[in-house]
Amino acid sequence: MKAEVVVARFLSVAFHPLVMPCLGLLLLFQMDTYISHAIPGPAKRFLLAVVFINTALAPALAIALLQRTGIISNVLLSERSERMFPLLMASLFYVLTYYLLRQVTLPPIIYYYIMGATLMVLLCLVITFRWKISIHMTSMGGFSGFLIATSLFLRTDISGLIILGFILAGLVGSARLRLNAHTPAQVYAGYLLGLAVMLGLFLYLRV
Repeated sequence: MKAEVVVARFLSVAFHPLVMPCLGLLLLFQMDTYISHAIPGPAKRFLLAVVFINTALAPALAIALLQRTGIISNVLLSERSERMFPLLMASLFYVLTYYLLRQVTLPPIIYYYIMGATLMVLLCLVITFRWKISIHMTSMGGFSGFLIATSLFLRTDISGLIILGFILAGLVGSARLRLNAHTPAQVYAGYLLGLAVMLGLFLYLRV
C-alpha cells in the first residue's frame, strides 16, 4: 500500500466528522477567554463527555450495528444510498445533544456551536437524498467557521488556529480525493456548506 494512501486514511479517521464537535469544544475550553475561567473543570469534563457520547460514540455504535445487521455494507458508507439511515440517526443524536445542553446554563457560544453542528448534519441528510456531498469536508468547513466566529465572538486572537484549520481542511480534502471517496465538486461544496452554515449562524445569532 502506498504511503500517501496510508496518510490519507489516517487523516480521514483522525478528523472524522464524528470527532469534530468534541474537538472544537475541547479547543474552546483551552483558549484563554472568560469561558475557560467561568466553567469549572468538572463541568468541562462533563460537557465533553456528553458531547462525545452523543455525537461520536453513539453514532459510531449505531453505524457498527447497521453493518452487523446488514442494513449497510461497510462502515465507510461509500455508497450514497447507504448514508441515509446513519445520517438520520446521527441527526437524532445531535438534536438530543443540543436539547440536553439547553437544560443547563452555558455561555451562548456553546449552544451556537452545537446548533450549527446539528444544522450541518440535517442539511447533509437532505442533500444526500440526491447527491453525495462530502460530510468530512462539511465538518471541516464548520470547524473553520467556528474558529473564525469564536475569534470575532470572544474578541480573541486565534489567527494561528484559524490558519491551522484551513491547512487541515486542505489536507483532509486532498485525502478524500486521494481515496477516491469524492469528486472535487463534492469536496468543495461540503467545505463551503459547513463554513457558511457555522459562520452565518454565529453572525446571525450574535446580532
